Amino acid sequence: MNEAIEYIHWVNHGVALGYLIACYLFFFALAEGTHIVSHLSWLYYRQDNYRPLEKVGSFLPFVILSFVSVFLIADLGHPERALTMAYHWNWTAPVAYGFYVVLLCVISYAFHAYYLFLPEMVVKARRGAPFSGLYKLLAGNLEDGSTDEIRQRHHGKERFWANTSVTMSIIGLIYLGFMLSSFKGRVAWNSAVLIFIFISQGLSSGAAFLILFSQLKNAFIAPSAGDLQDQGSYLSGLARFFKYALLVQAFVWAIYLLQLKYVGQGGHAMVDLLFSGPRSSQFWLYQVFVGLVLPFVLMFFRTGRKQPVLRFLASLTAMIGAFYGIVNLFIGGQLLPMTSHQWERVPSEPDKLIFAAVMVAIILAIFLLSYKMLPYENIQSEEA
Repeated sequence: MNEAIEYIHWVNHGVALGYLIACYLFFFALAEGTHIVSHLSWLYYRQDNYRPLEKVGSFLPFVILSFVSVFLIADLGHPERALTMAYHWNWTAPVAYGFYVVLLCVISYAFHAYYLFLPEMVVKARRGAPFSGLYKLLAGNLEDGSTDEIRQRHHGKERFWANTSVTMSIIGLIYLGFMLSSFKGRVAWNSAVLIFIFISQGLSSGAAFLILFSQLKNAFIAPSAGDLQDQGSYLSGLARFFKYALLVQAFVWAIYLLQLKYVGQGGHAMVDLLFSGPRSSQFWLYQVFVGLVLPFVLMFFRTGRKQPVLRFLASLTAMIGAFYGIVNLFIGGQLLPMTSHQWERVPSEPDKLIFAAVMVAIILAIFLLSYKMLPYENIQSEEA
């Protein structure tokens, strides 16, 4: 009854999960948010001239999610361990669900993108246009009819995969918040608000991604004057949604920080970490000013939302801020001292940072290459 109790203290745990996992979380949320925004925008516009943006919102998230698990596997140290999640099911491990969530999202995105591109691929293959061999391989049977007629035949399949993919996207964002909140030892993560943080950041960064890469696509595929005018119209509308998504993101983060003030010493430490601690510059400068205030001011007035340069700048800064938001939450949550009274340290991992930069460059190269190879633009005017 009176045995001495030994206390373990002054043990530095360090940041066990580094920047590669943060990249995994960011690109996961980005892909899911992009697809949700593109689908919601299609339900709002329902115009053929919007379809190029819907193709961007389906194919590019498919590319991102096809590579996103590489960040997670590379951080394991023993990549072969990732295979155990495929055949050794552990229903009590939240991380194990991610394998199937990503897989189902990739499959649904692939089918949705396929039926979006199919009419243009069939018509261009019949005409012998550039990359017609690739289009024949992907389309299979070159059916008769115009793009509108072919699209109408496959409308039911395309809408089925659209609804399935957007459902999986919502599940994916909820999964990210649920997965982090399941780490009971991390005060900064043990909150249901994380689900709404990932949803709000996914929607805001997804809208920014669509605006950014739709305008970047114009540099590789010059649209006609009429298509460019139509694009400017729905991009300005999307920028309006983007503005309110930034407000929602700021509100959710305010709720999260307010909640931390009432969860004891650990919550206070997290607030101090972001406000005046080691992550203060990344929080105030990159996440708040660059990622929230600057794009909101640029998109606040209608004149700004109609300017392609300002839309591009606002989208780029918002994506930078969204990345730092994930890093501040994920890396910052591991900087809190667990058994000592000092901030934990982030280990130097230059090899992993170089690997992350290479992977981002590969994903970007595939984006740009797809603009040259796949029929993003409508071709009804060419058929007429």
